Amino acid sequence: MNRISPARIGRLIGNWRTSDGKVSEQLSLSIGRLITARELPVGGVLPSERALATALAVSRGTVVAAYGSLRDAGVRDSRHGSGHRIVAAAAPSGAAHTRLAGEIRALPQDIDMTSGALQPSPILTEMLAALKGADLASVAAGLGYDASGLPTLRWAIARYYADLGLPTHPDNILITSGAQQAVWLLANAMVDASDAVVVEDPVYRGSLEAFRRRNARIVPIAVTDEGLDIGQLEKALKNRPRLLYLFPEAHNPTGRSLSDQSRRELLDLLERYPTFLIEDGAQNELSTIAGRTPRPVAGQANPELVATIGTLSKLFWGGLRIGWIRAAPPVVKRLASFKAVNDLGCSMFDQHLAVGLLENIREARVYRHREISEHLEAAERIIADHAPGHWHWSRPSGGTAMWINMPGIDAVALCQEAQRHRLFLSAGPGYSARENFGDVIRLPFVRPLQTMQFAIETICSLAGGKSAG
Repeated sequence: MNRISPARIGRLIGNWRTSDGKVSEQLSLSIGRLITARELPVGGVLPSERALATALAVSRGTVVAAYGSLRDAGVRDSRHGSGHRIVAAAAPSGAAHTRLAGEIRALPQDIDMTSGALQPSPILTEMLAALKGADLASVAAGLGYDASGLPTLRWAIARYYADLGLPTHPDNILITSGAQQAVWLLANAMVDASDAVVVEDPVYRGSLEAFRRRNARIVPIAVTDEGLDIGQLEKALKNRPRLLYLFPEAHNPTGRSLSDQSRRELLDLLERYPTFLIEDGAQNELSTIAGRTPRPVAGQANPELVATIGTLSKLFWGGLRIGWIRAAPPVVKRLASFKAVNDLGCSMFDQHLAVGLLENIREARVYRHREISEHLEAAERIIADHAPGHWHWSRPSGGTAMWINMPGIDAVALCQEAQRHRLFLSAGPGYSARENFGDVIRLPFVRPLQTMQFAIETICSLAGGKSAG
């Protein structure tokens, strides 16, 4: 029986409460939209009224009324012994969701802590301010379509990897619309229904969504402060999975990086059990350690069995949708054919800008490192002043968020309560293939000091921690 957990609905439903209408009606419509979008499957069994009420921080009566509306609409059946089964898709209602499943559509007056995205780098804004029309006129040549990417940009990225000690040719590079399209392309080109895909637990939720859309069989491997659970990984690789998807550095969402020992153990396993590795390096340039540059695992793995994802969106700005995949030429050609069907190629203007930005990558690293380090230190001071002593986290070696364990706290319910204070947070189960980490929140720390103060004090107050002040 396909039972839908309260944590799953809490993760997917996002910002469902508005100021208009009864709360039960808002809940019914929001659950209906999830069913229409196939996030909740027909045939699935909804949680009990009491369990869902706890997860969403509402009264049991609110859920009873919402379930009643779904029953009256012919969406839910409630036969004795079978629970609240979804029997039909709901009619579409409301605005379409345009972000990853479970992400919040925040209003300007809200405080959105669900994303660790950074403000634009001044290196980008200064370059844009200096541009003149003549600077881009030469880009508008030919037909403007190239699924593989602008040749000069592919050369620039090849030099980027060569500077990191990984010789690379432009034929090894495919330009993508950010790192998310890179994950999507790899999932669609390499995974069929029921293929086993090994991932970390927790892991970047955008990758989970991509693999789930391919109906892959996701095999999670525990992540610890020391690295991967090597025993679990070996057992999974022995079963010949289709892919292994990892963040060796600046892991999303925990921010940890593999130790040298864990890297050696990983490479040893890949040599004994050859498996195609997707190395997600989307956050590699966001180190909290001064002077550290990325260390791609691809330099030590079988070049025919590894694809490395990179992006400029983290280092310069999320709105600059330039990412890439580094892989063996046959793999790049296959992926390019999928990309051609998807979008015919990335914007030539953005790619032209990216070439100039890569020429300033050293300065960009220094700026982002200083920015991230200062924000992290400030957030740690606030948490130390307000959070209970039994909460714990490991200082991230990269990325823009902290993975905070709060024993005894229902993180999904906490996030729902926080929405009433216009504060939007991400709970741990959204980053787990098995909806683990029910007592964890992911807290971005790259926000203004006043915002961080409000967010942390609100979290502590809702969780019953030390009072503010």
